[in-house]
Amino acid sequence: MIEDTALYNKVFGCYALGAIGDTLGRPAEGMNYPDIDAKLGRLEDPFALMTGEENFEIGTDDTAVGQILSHCYIDHGRQPTVEEYGEYWLREMDPLKFFYCLRNTYELLKMGYSARMTGILNIVTGSGLMAIHPVGIFNAGDPDRAYVDGTNMAALVQRDLDMFIPGVIAAAVAEAFRAGATHETMIEAAIRVAPSKPFVTFDERDPDNLKDTLVQAVEIGRKAPDVFAARAPLYEHCLQYHAIDPQEVFALTFGIFAAAKGDTRAGIVGGANIGRDADTIPSLNGQMLGALNGIDSAPKEWVEGLKKTRSYAPLHRTAVGMTELLIRRTREAQERAAELEAML
Repeated sequence: MIEDTALYNKVFGCYALGAIGDTLGRPAEGMNYPDIDAKLGRLEDPFALMTGEENFEIGTDDTAVGQILSHCYIDHGRQPTVEEYGEYWLREMDPLKFFYCLRNTYELLKMGYSARMTGILNIVTGSGLMAIHPVGIFNAGDPDRAYVDGTNMAALVQRDLDMFIPGVIAAAVAEAFRAGATHETMIEAAIRVAPSKPFVTFDERDPDNLKDTLVQAVEIGRKAPDVFAARAPLYEHCLQYHAIDPQEVFALTFGIFAAAKGDTRAGIVGGANIGRDADTIPSLNGQMLGALNGIDSAPKEWVEGLKKTRSYAPLHRTAVGMTELLIRRTREAQERAAELEAML
């Protein structure tokens, strides 16, 4: 069965642990970490808000957008165009359940604007980077292609910073599927593809490009003895004007990822307890560490809690569909390689 393969374990890990991280950080959204410590204590139970087991839905709009993109991949059986992705937004999205910038893209699409224009006409937030992991899964083992496709697909909803950051995150997820991948090789892949060209913002920033932003955050994380010790220096060097500024979300995510040193639970818990965009940061750490370590790396109580929610079945179906798609793509690539080899 597909569910018994190591590939499925990693694909489902990416989806499930991303959704679990999304849920764990939800109560701390918009808070700074000292306030989390004082008012909420340490966030460690993703299902603390669960009241009715069967009706509990995990995740936020981060998880929901990731599902929409995944369905687009599965149904087309190939890399979809931005226009095709936009059609799935109109088909599957309930705009009232999504943040304003996402609603704006939805309404522009509904009005007939081109999917290649909607991101340009949006406010810049972290809405492009938060749910790009299906691109990394589809391009498993090929970070460079994942970067290109991630940047293109994110253009539906964002421009500039939050168009290129998704490509970097997709590359890290794709790297996780390579044989012998580690959290350090994922960081190296992300740094390699991150643009070094200075970007234009309304304010003066240092660093003023994504590559240096990533290097700075990762170095802070590497020096920290644990994810909680990384919070203060990350705040000192990486905060921007608002918690959903994509450069800040990018930096805090990879700073915690580096500080977790490949530990799945540490990355997700650390991401939730750093606050600010507190659903997206642990979700991204869950996506990357889930792709690296698989669902088996999650605490058993997290997996059992997930199975009791109504979200488990759709996440499972999506993971099966993407795994089947990867298997087909692998066999097709092998056939093409054999045909080309015969010409040499």
